[in-house]
Amino acid sequence: MAKKLNNYRRTVQYLQKIYNLINQEYFNNELEEITLTVQECVRSYGHVSVSNTWFTDDKAMKELNITANYLRRNIEVVVTTLIHECSHIWNMQHNIKDTSNGYVYHNKKFKKTAEELGKIRIERHEKYGWSISLPTEETLDFCIRNGLEDIRIGRQDNFSFGGFTGGTSGNGTPATPTKRKPSSTRKYICPCCRNSFRATKEIHVLCMDCNEQFVLAG
Repeated sequence: MAKKLNNYRRTVQYLQKIYNLINQEYFNNELEEITLTVQECVRSYGHVSVSNTWFTDDKAMKELNITANYLRRNIEVVVTTLIHECSHIWNMQHNIKDTSNGYVYHNKKFKKTAEELGKIRIERHEKYGWSISLPTEETLDFCIRNGLEDIRIGRQDNFSFGGFTGGTSGNGTPATPTKRKPSSTRKYICPCCRNSFRATKEIHVLCMDCNEQFVLAG
């Protein structure tokens, strides 16, 4: 899977696949069709438009963006960002006002949807309200059940192009590229047949096909 996720086009398709899985698992397939994008935005991990921004001859769609600068986070954290944005979509479809102050402050209605339907944990930010989204054991299990792997491609914030330096943060200074935190999951692999799985803790499992013990992937 890792080889597939070092390609931009495949990564966008992969994120769309995760959106569909989240829709099915947590939102009863009620979420509308969206256009998923991967664009730069150093101020947030993702966003969803409040109105339709993409159009074809016969349909109009909202935009759900996962920020290019933060793709190389652990997959359970990327999934948490997607669930965060999906919670906004669900609330919009059900006429639930979950933000204020120009769609910046997240209220307890957002917290309720994200925690009860999306099964993530929401904590309060002093400025942005109930917006801090954290993965739970359920999020980790979701990633394991669906064989989700970390994304291996990301966009650096501080770059030069045509003689100009770009990628600045809100105060005009270059933003620092994010570092991947230690993963909350472990990958085990059979040294014989190479079958693999992920687990949230250290375990000892025997491969029934090869009679070999699974070992931690290096």
